[in-house]
Amino acid sequence: MQGFKERIKLFADLLLKRKPAVVFTGAGMSTASGIPDFRSRGGLWSKVDPFKVASIEALRSDPAGFYRFYKERLSKLARAQPNEGHKVLGRLEKAGLIQAVITQNIDGLHQRGGSRKVIELHGNMREAHCMKCGKAISSDELLRILEEQEIPYCECGGIYKIDVVLFGEPLPHDAISEAARLTQGGYLWIVLGSSLQVMPAANFPYEAYLNGSPLVIVNRDPTYLDGRAEIVFRENIVDVLTALEEELRAQGCIS
Repeated sequence: MQGFKERIKLFADLLLKRKPAVVFTGAGMSTASGIPDFRSRGGLWSKVDPFKVASIEALRSDPAGFYRFYKERLSKLARAQPNEGHKVLGRLEKAGLIQAVITQNIDGLHQRGGSRKVIELHGNMREAHCMKCGKAISSDELLRILEEQEIPYCECGGIYKIDVVLFGEPLPHDAISEAARLTQGGYLWIVLGSSLQVMPAANFPYEAYLNGSPLVIVNRDPTYLDGRAEIVFRENIVDVLTALEEELRAQGCIS
């Protein structure tokens, strides 16, 4: 394998050649912000069964247990801040080198890091909606309700559902359609911190590859697309993105 600096230079050259890139991110993107990932060794799903705590059936059958799990996540997210990797992506989008971020994450840190075009495949934790009347509240308001009661009831008697795509629910149609469109252009696809195990979302980079897009994969553990990627990094995502930005600046491509 080539050294880190050599791969960073190849990465920069490929980005400049096949811009504007599409970025595809998973849970590993946010671990530097203190948000645990899911499927790696020691990840969240190695400790709990997601179908018992994060499925639509769990919400319907045991809303108190569902929200015991999500209350902790909401509290952690309220304290989380975008890391330098999120900020680099925002700056590269502003420079015209990235056209969109497609994310499996629900934390909203891409937007807070400066990215404006963000496609959220699995929803988000910014709001919740009553499953009976449809009333919307912010996640801050949801957390305030959960401080007072185990189950977040609406005034109408319905239960609020966080705006996350739960296990057993379909992905949002608009997000799926837009992500599918971006697989058609032959742009560079940059995969950051995704195990590429959760379908159908993880199939988008492969569809892009089949349509002529080169792949760069930055992930701690191997993925099923490593053998098809132009460049693979096992290094820390923030280190890779920071080095990429420095290389682009050294080449005079960004200020």
